[in-house]
Amino acid sequence: MKTKRVELLKWLPEEGEYIAIDWPKVHKTIGLEHTNWLIKQSGEVCQLVLERTDMHCRLVAEFYCDHTLTHYHLMWAK
Repeated sequence: MKTKRVELLKWLPEEGEYIAIDWPKVHKTIGLEHTNWLIKQSGEVCQLVLERTDMHCRLVAEFYCDHTLTHYHLMWAK
């Protein structure tokens, strides 16, 4: 199973910050319809992943199905 990743949002973490998704910021950045579409996808074809490194935090959409990834790009191309 191949995994393709699309970065949705990236931010610098504050020291000691409890990492949680700031949904209002996500909605403002990528849009509510876009967010809802990603959330409604089956975990077998797409998932939202929250990552943290020493340098940054980011919200990523991981795609496991080429058809879903193609559909995503057709709907949400920037």
